Amino acid sequence: MKHGIICAPQPEAVDVGARTLLAGGNAVDAAIATALVQGVVDPMMCGIAGFGAMQLYLPNKGVHGLIDFHGKAPKATRPDMWEHLIEGETRDGFGFVLKGRVNDLGYQAITVPGSLKAYYQAQTTHGRLPWAEIVAPAIGYARDGWVVRPHVTYWWSDEGQLGRSPTAERLRFSPDGAALYCRADLSPKRLGDVVKNPDLGNVLAMIARDGADVFYRGEIAAAIDDDMRARGGLLSAEDLREYETIWRDPLWGSYRGKRIATNNPPGGGILLVQMLNILERFDLLGIGHNTAEYVRVVAEAMKLATIDKDAFVGDPAFVDIPLSRLTAKDYAAGLADGIRAGKQAHVPRMQ
Repeated sequence: MKHGIICAPQPEAVDVGARTLLAGGNAVDAAIATALVQGVVDPMMCGIAGFGAMQLYLPNKGVHGLIDFHGKAPKATRPDMWEHLIEGETRDGFGFVLKGRVNDLGYQAITVPGSLKAYYQAQTTHGRLPWAEIVAPAIGYARDGWVVRPHVTYWWSDEGQLGRSPTAERLRFSPDGAALYCRADLSPKRLGDVVKNPDLGNVLAMIARDGADVFYRGEIAAAIDDDMRARGGLLSAEDLREYETIWRDPLWGSYRGKRIATNNPPGGGILLVQMLNILERFDLLGIGHNTAEYVRVVAEAMKLATIDKDAFVGDPAFVDIPLSRLTAKDYAAGLADGIRAGKQAHVPRMQ
């Protein structure tokens, strides 16, 4: 590839993506190699046990769609198991605050992970390079070590996000985590400190050799199951074995004549389309970037989309989402009229 852009929070991951392209890989190869390294050098933000959505646009192969790899609740969960523990809602609306933080910190807070399966499916189906070659840089950073950089330092020092547990508590929750990511006084490692994680390197080496199956069905799955059973976790070998990603068509929208392809629920693409539909009704350039009126208009659009998200959007396997109505231009026009008239939206949160 002669022209390409690699974007990731940490430079080690970006460098690996660029080198993957120079080695003859395509965009999928570079994206997955980047993601694997990013999961090593920024481990509290992403990793092979995460979840999300991946959009693939490969016009030469006639491919355009999304791999939905959102996390799923383990089968051991029940709808009413934590109802009596609710103390409130996180400020961003993406979770609840429970007594004991059992849903936020510890073994019962773990979802069924999807990232690795999606990475493997995308790369082995649409990439050019051997899978083991894609995983190799991440193995190197895990075993040889990486330096804590400014953003990692900032995030690890966080005192608690919107009602969630402070990152430092997550880092030192287990003895292994404390040994990896904390100093002798159990404070998080800081700018310039080195982190080496040979155990993760060994796990990645197994994945490089045997593919994602070793994580979902093989030796790693068995180790996860044993650990969960020993410590009261909800995740099981059956959850891992039965986990499947979902291939979805894009959710389409438009903004000032440009078509937009984004992800479907339970992803956040519906909010993106709705907000852009609202903002399309305003002369943002004329208002002036970051003026008081600009901030008001954008903030109100975001609040209105968030209110609809809270009321109507969830997992389509369980929730009937009025997708067409929420993404319609005429619906957005009515919301824009309210903003123009000075109405102020309020996003309710359980206190």
